[in-house]
Amino acid sequence: MTIENTMTGDVPGPAPARRHGRVQRLSVVVLGVLSVLLALACVVVLIWPTAVPGKSAAEKADDRTVAVQSAATQVMKAFLDVDYKNMDPRVNKVLSLSTGAFKNQYKTAAADLKSQVQAARTVATGAVVRVGVGDIDSDTAVVYVAADSKVSNTSIEKEKAQGQTADGRRYYRFQMTMSKVGDRWLLSDLQGIS
Repeated sequence: MTIENTMTGDVPGPAPARRHGRVQRLSVVVLGVLSVLLALACVVVLIWPTAVPGKSAAEKADDRTVAVQSAATQVMKAFLDVDYKNMDPRVNKVLSLSTGAFKNQYKTAAADLKSQVQAARTVATGAVVRVGVGDIDSDTAVVYVAADSKVSNTSIEKEKAQGQTADGRRYYRFQMTMSKVGDRWLLSDLQGIS
């Protein structure tokens, strides 16, 4: 026979033992819920692997496109950077960002380029306006670049001195072929688009 407190309905007994039982039951319930959630997360990862960031083919393709755009922007800025006072590091930068036929052509033309730039006292800075990837696979990409340049040289300065309107702004559109060499995307071909 049990004796109950008629006011509260509690069965007399040691209070800590009752509290310990409630904590134990609550712990079991919480652990059960966590186990179910963990099992559900494992099922989601096994059945739907694209739920794991960085693993899907689309994410890898997007990373490749971003890498190509970044490399194309970098090489185009180097290509448009001209200063008759200090061309060697600029030429070397373009060469370090290129490969194949373009690199060979640029290396062959570098001495002539430097002499023309020095004779005309040319200074130019370029800005890449837009970069679009037209076609891409694991080791080659065709990229379209819109770039602007601000040019100063003896011809422009002479026109200004004669009171003529001389605008040193230039607008370029290029088709670039970027090739993957190791883990880098390098310029392998450059064509002007009119």
